[in-house]
Amino acid sequence: MNSLNIENIDLNNSFFHFTAKDNLESIDEKGLIAQIGDASKMVNDKPRVCLSRGGKGILGIKNSFIHMFKNLRVCDIPEEYRKYFKINDFSNTNKVSPELVYDAMEKRFRDEIYLKVDAKEGEDFTRDEIHGLGSDFDIKGKENHNISSDKLSMVVTSMGKTSLDIIQYIYNRILEKNPGKEDIIRNNNSDLAEMLEYIKSKDKISMKDAVSKSIMDGINIEDIQKADRENSNDRNMEELARDE
Repeated sequence: MNSLNIENIDLNNSFFHFTAKDNLESIDEKGLIAQIGDASKMVNDKPRVCLSRGGKGILGIKNSFIHMFKNLRVCDIPEEYRKYFKINDFSNTNKVSPELVYDAMEKRFRDEIYLKVDAKEGEDFTRDEIHGLGSDFDIKGKENHNISSDKLSMVVTSMGKTSLDIIQYIYNRILEKNPGKEDIIRNNNSDLAEMLEYIKSKDKISMKDAVSKSIMDGINIEDIQKADRENSNDRNMEELARDE
């Protein structure tokens, strides 16, 4: 399957579909098969291929996804998502804490990729199946309609190819292109924005701990930062190389 750098994609009008990394080989061979996916099971959907339109659509579906989990009880977390949660007792009837949701969704999004889909209205979906508040984040494909692999490309960024990489790129790009509207953008994607800030704060804490340890161990902090950058670049290059 071809890879497309997100910088070369029309983020206003293109269609996208997210899926688990493990599905890529099968999708490359068979295309996207209409089915009731993990996310669709939560809303009792029918067998179909679901899409989002544009970058705002990608943010919209992920924001909706996070919001849904933040309002679940622990015992209601779907079986297929429980592996991402640091929870031992899933019989608990308390609401899931935001921090547990953010940690779980970070893991989940790192396990996903985004595909650009050359979908056509009337052929792959109909106008009356486009939904979303302020963005077309929920486009329900025709029931039992598959999409062939020749309509698909994997989306990548300079930082990596996971859904989290894609989300962070789009979110930061929208903020950069709309100075003075940061609060509006955050409010429109409040749950996603809170999760991204939570991840950023965790990264800062991890770096602070590394600095403290390096001082105690007598290690040059610049060496740690350099090694961290090199390791990150190596991981990204390994991921991208697997797509060639």
